[in-house]
Amino acid sequence: MTNNFDEYFSESDYEEIYCDWYEIEGKRKIKELSRQLRTFFNYKKEVIRYRFRSESNFNTLELTTNFLTQKQKFESLSNEFITLIKNFKNQGQSLDEMVRFLYYENKASQINVLSTIMDKLFSFIHYFSEENIHNHPEFLRFIIILAQNICLIKKCLYSQFSEFYEELEINYRALEVELDGLLEKISDLKFKKPIKRLEEKLHS
Repeated sequence: MTNNFDEYFSESDYEEIYCDWYEIEGKRKIKELSRQLRTFFNYKKEVIRYRFRSESNFNTLELTTNFLTQKQKFESLSNEFITLIKNFKNQGQSLDEMVRFLYYENKASQINVLSTIMDKLFSFIHYFSEENIHNHPEFLRFIIILAQNICLIKKCLYSQFSEFYEELEINYRALEVELDGLLEKISDLKFKKPIKRLEEKLHS
């Protein structure tokens, strides 16, 4: 027995189903973009809080068990992301050139893996944006650089949102410069576990 869906659905039914799906998907995407924008402003606020921090409270780091657990998971996933980038990139390729190569070579499986891990990373990035991350300036810088590079890749992957991610990338880059300027002023401070700059790994 064969199922002829045209017998059950008229053209107007198809249009209604498509419109419903488009509305649901559109709302989901708008919600996600809104969250990413809110995440950026949270980090902007944390950099401001770091600028006007109290020196006496600087070493009072609130390291809860949950924070440390999430941080370990995040750093592990970040290393996985960096490894993927290194595996996907050809010698001398920039990140945007790498994405275009994957796209034009129809490397759907690699793109899906990359997209999945970036979505997971953005969830962590949002989580940390609501913590007192200004108390961890090196970790804060690591996150800002990571977010910047993810935005660059998403800008190339999702043409319909390329302008959004381009602006977000620019804003994260400016935030990195601002934070670097603040960190240079306290270069004599010793951090227990300084994190190697992400761009050095991505572009090595």
